[in-house]
Amino acid sequence: MAAKSKPSSKYEAFDNEELIALARLDIERGEFEEALWKLKQVLVESTPPAEALSMAGRLYAQLGLRDRAKPLFQRYLELEPHAVNETFQLGMVHFDAGQPQEAKKIWGQLLKNHPAHPPGLFYQALVLTQEGQAAQAKQLLDSLLKSAPADNLYFGRAKELLQAIEARQPLSSLSPNNGKGVTKETPRITPKDAYKTEH
Repeated sequence: MAAKSKPSSKYEAFDNEELIALARLDIERGEFEEALWKLKQVLVESTPPAEALSMAGRLYAQLGLRDRAKPLFQRYLELEPHAVNETFQLGMVHFDAGQPQEAKKIWGQLLKNHPAHPPGLFYQALVLTQEGQAAQAKQLLDSLLKSAPADNLYFGRAKELLQAIEARQPLSSLSPNNGKGVTKETPRITPKDAYKTEH
């Protein structure tokens, strides 16, 4: 009987579940390079676990690699078509890539099934505001303010956007600059937050 060969690297000793758990810890510590390396070991499988697809999609999105994030979210949603966060995040990837119409379609479908989803309401309202549809945007923001608790991240953002609409302020200080961040005047509205946590 042939002797069992030793793993050629320390990571070969871990199974997919362990690698995903370790990658999650790396992400929590901000060690994105380590997390990505581990997730890529899992993603080479012909049918990787759905969780790895979602985690890698969020990580690529946080790194600004939208073209890599998009297919991972799409593959995840083929496995879990009713996943709320990944549906929202796929919309965010389109939004960050300067494709607000695609994002709006995705969020519109999400809001049909989950009408009180705070980030979906906020970003859908932001797109509508950018399109000059202030009345529709205000309806969504009012809905967000009525349904979300005051300590929700998007509650404060909704109030700020509503105030900007009512004051007819330019949105340049509220909206992302083509996925490159935000202006100094509004440090709270950062699209990368959308990829980090459950909503």
